[in-house]
Amino acid sequence: MFVDSRDLTAHTILESDVCIIGAGAAGIALAREFIGTSTQVIVLESGGFGYDQRTQSLYYGENTGLPSFPVHLNRVRYFGGTTNHWAGHCRPLDPIDFEKKDWMPHSGWPITKAALDPYYVKAQPILELGEYQYENLQLFEDKTGLAGLNLDAKRLKTAVYNQSPPTRFGQVYRDELDKAPNIKVCLYANALELVANESASRVDAVRVACIDGPRFAVQSKYIVLAAGGMESARILLLSRHPSPRGLGNDNDLVGRYFMDHVLLRPGVDISFTKIGINLELYHSLHSVAGGNMFAVLAAPEELLRREQLANFRIHLVPSGPKYDRPMGGVFADVDGHEGENPIVKTRDNSIAMHMVLEPHPNAESRVYLSTTRDLFNQEKLNVKWLLTTAELSNAYRTLELVALEFGRMGLGRGYGAIFKDKTKWPGNLEAGKHHSGTTRMTDSPKTGVVDPNCRVFDVDNLYIAGGSIFPTIGYANPMPTIVALALRLADHIKGRIS
Repeated sequence: MFVDSRDLTAHTILESDVCIIGAGAAGIALAREFIGTSTQVIVLESGGFGYDQRTQSLYYGENTGLPSFPVHLNRVRYFGGTTNHWAGHCRPLDPIDFEKKDWMPHSGWPITKAALDPYYVKAQPILELGEYQYENLQLFEDKTGLAGLNLDAKRLKTAVYNQSPPTRFGQVYRDELDKAPNIKVCLYANALELVANESASRVDAVRVACIDGPRFAVQSKYIVLAAGGMESARILLLSRHPSPRGLGNDNDLVGRYFMDHVLLRPGVDISFTKIGINLELYHSLHSVAGGNMFAVLAAPEELLRREQLANFRIHLVPSGPKYDRPMGGVFADVDGHEGENPIVKTRDNSIAMHMVLEPHPNAESRVYLSTTRDLFNQEKLNVKWLLTTAELSNAYRTLELVALEFGRMGLGRGYGAIFKDKTKWPGNLEAGKHHSGTTRMTDSPKTGVVDPNCRVFDVDNLYIAGGSIFPTIGYANPMPTIVALALRLADHIKGRIS
C-alpha cells in the first residue's frame, strides 16, 4: 500500500521488520522479494508519483572536480528513482571485473561473478528482457542473419547487449506494491538521519521529514540504504550520532572512490574505404531470444591482461554528413595505411566510435558534504569526480586499437582529437551518470564500507543496495548488477529473519 506521509501525525513512530530507504531500482527490486511473506516492509520515498521541483532541489549540489553534468540532473527524486529516465542498456559485468588486478590498485570484489549469476538470471524478467543470452554470439548472428566483424580475437571482440524497454520501475511495479498488504510505501518521506545506539553497532531509528508535513521516525529490525551512488553516502555522512564523522565512516571511506564511466562520444571517427559496409548487427536493435539485442565492440580478457588495460566497450554509431571538405589529409595514420584518395565523410561511408571506459578506483575522487544547505538545513553534496593519467593512457590505447583493427580489416581509417594530443582529454569528455563506489564492498573495514553481504561493517542491522557498493564497474551499464545485488541481499535478509 501507499501512504502520503504528509498526512501522518507529527512524531509518529512507524515499525517494521525491514525499512528500505529509496524506491529506485534497488529499493523496488528488494521490496518485491518480500511480497507474499509475513515480513513487514516500509519503503521510504522522498518524492511522489511525479516530478516535483522542490523535492528535486534536495539533489542540488556542486561539482568541484572534472566538468560533469549538474549534480541534480544526474538523478531523479520520485517513485521509481532514476529508472524514470535510464536508457535501458543491459549486460552483466564480466568475470574479470570481479578480480583483483595487479595493474589496477584497489580493484577486486570480495565475491565472484558466479555468486551473482543466479541473480542476474532472475533480474532478466524484472528488467523486461529476453533470455539470459550474452555470451552466445553465434545465436545472435544466426537469428539475425547478420555477421559480426572479422575481428582479431587478441585485439577486440563482439559483445552482446540486451535492451530493456526501458523498464520504468515506478510504473511497472506500482500496482504490485500497492496491493501487497505487508509492504507500506511512504511517499514524500525524506530520510534525514540514521540514529544509532551509543556504540554505533546498530541503527535504532530512521529520522524522517516531509517538506510540507510532519517529522516522524521508523524503527526496524533491518535498514537498507538504497538511495543511489551519491545519496546513500550523504545519508551516512549526515548520521553523526554517535560518530561525528558519520555512520560507518571510522576509516574515512564513506564517499571516497566515487566512480563514473568515462565517455568520449565520439572517441574516434572511422571513414570507410568503401561504400556499403554492413554494421547493422551493431547499430540496430534485433529481436532475439524473446528480447531486443544489439552488439558492441569490447575487450577480450586476454587483451586486458596483456596490456594491463581497464575494461571498455565501443558503440558503432552511424555518422550523419559532418564535413564539407575532403578528409584524406588529416586522418591519423595509426592504421599503417596511407590513402591516396580523399574521402568525403557521410552517413554511408563513415561511423562514429563512442567509447565507454572503466575508471580506476581513486580515493581522491569522492562525494562529500558542502557548506551550503538544503530545505531541511542539511549539508548538500559536493561531487569531486577525478581521473588519473591511467584513464587517459587507457583511453588513447583503446581508441588506437579500434583504429588499428579497422585498418587491419581494410575497412577504414580512424581520426580523433585524442590522437592529436594524448596528454589531455578532448573537449567532449563526459561522465556516464553511473554513480558508483562511494560505499564500496570489500572484505575488510580498512578498505571498504560494506562486507560481502552488503552490510555496513560493525553495524549489525544496516545494509546498502545499489551502485554505491561497486568496488569497480567494468564497462557494462550497472542496472542488471544493481538489481542482481538487491535480489541477493533480499535472500540474505530473509535468512536472518527466519
